[in-house]
Amino acid sequence: MKTLERKYSKIERIVAKGKFSTWTFFGTALIAAILGGIVAVVWIFKDKIEALFTKTTPAKYLTDDVMRWVLLGAGGVVLVCFLIRLIKWNCKELILTEDKVVYREGFLNVRTVVIPLAEIKMVETKQNVLQRLVGIGNLLIVSDAEQPYLVKGIASADRLSRRIMRQTADMKRTSEMRGTRLQLVGKV
Repeated sequence: MKTLERKYSKIERIVAKGKFSTWTFFGTALIAAILGGIVAVVWIFKDKIEALFTKTTPAKYLTDDVMRWVLLGAGGVVLVCFLIRLIKWNCKELILTEDKVVYREGFLNVRTVVIPLAEIKMVETKQNVLQRLVGIGNLLIVSDAEQPYLVKGIASADRLSRRIMRQTADMKRTSEMRGTRLQLVGKV
């Protein structure tokens, strides 16, 4: 159980949870493929590449040992990119309670944003073609704040935006009914 779930499940009912997509690792896999391809091409054509610069036919500088170290370095870069992406992905949370949307992100510098449902005016889903194919999107939450709030990489973003707007409408309808009931009690 993540931090927000643990904190809010004790005091409020959690209506929905935003799930962040693992497709964010696609960029890291693309970096790995590109780096691996470049190292493989250089390793295969090392004699010809070195001949362009040093005019020596057998590779004197691009030896198999050097290429192994280059491959190990490229693997290290990919591993670091993967770990950073994994930490960022694991340190994001979005929950919808009965009266607010709470978004938390960060590992060392944690930022928590609480948006009351009463202040939400619109929830927009943004998806490019690739995001539509894999079923992820970005939520843009427009409220009474100065700027709208963007949450990236949500799985089933369209469904979550509809759920937020339905919960917003339910909450506003309930508060209107309470206001009407209070007015009627005051007149009696």
